Amino acid sequence: MTRPLLLAVVGNTHTRLARLDGGRLADAESLPTRDLAAHGGRPGLLAAHPDWPVLAACVVPEAAALLRHAWPGRHFRFLDAALAATELDLTACAAATVGADRLANAVAGLTLSAPPFLVVDCGTAISTAAVDDRRRFRGGAILPGRSLWRRALKLHTAQLPEIELQEAFPPALGTDTRAAILAGCDAGVLGAVRQLVEASRHELDAPGCPVFVTGGGASFFLRHLGGLALTPAPADFTLRGLARLAPAAWPQTPPG
Repeated sequence: MTRPLLLAVVGNTHTRLARLDGGRLADAESLPTRDLAAHGGRPGLLAAHPDWPVLAACVVPEAAALLRHAWPGRHFRFLDAALAATELDLTACAAATVGADRLANAVAGLTLSAPPFLVVDCGTAISTAAVDDRRRFRGGAILPGRSLWRRALKLHTAQLPEIELQEAFPPALGTDTRAAILAGCDAGVLGAVRQLVEASRHELDAPGCPVFVTGGGASFFLRHLGGLALTPAPADFTLRGLARLAPAAWPQTPPG
């Protein structure tokens, strides 16, 4: 029997950890990715179960290096194209260039639906991952998330301020600078995601396929993208993708 594992999804902003024991996810926890260094690479579940192997989807190379340094004798397996190919056909894309988070999301979609489907991850960056009816990963899109749009205006203009996030849908005709930025960043990004969903369904030849929306900013898009029949993904969605891949990561009992 496969021994218990820890799963880790290390994103640009947040890291999620969970136990996988007997095929079940448990004790999911979240912390800012920047705090991994503050904890010496040994936060929460990693410290509580120091002998358990770890399967991780990591998009922050510095964090992966920190974890390896903090646990020199620990067995880590980082999700890559070779592992994802045990669940998906990756021949339609340059698989080695695809982020581990998008691969994990594509596999996670298989736990909720038969393909075709699309995953929209609303995090620091907004990314999509499409799987067609032949179980081929067809790629997707990457664009800045809502905070990055705001930060770019602040950093690359002389006078524009960085505007706080809000959940309301802004009017397109902003009557002052703040309102105009809200219109551009929020109505604009909604329009971009709507276009990507519609175009992706068209390219998949699946106009009614499920679209699973995940990530810390998912609620904004689910609230304001009416008419697209979007489906909120479970809170542990990306972790589910890792859990599905765990048997392939360690076909035999992972080393202690």
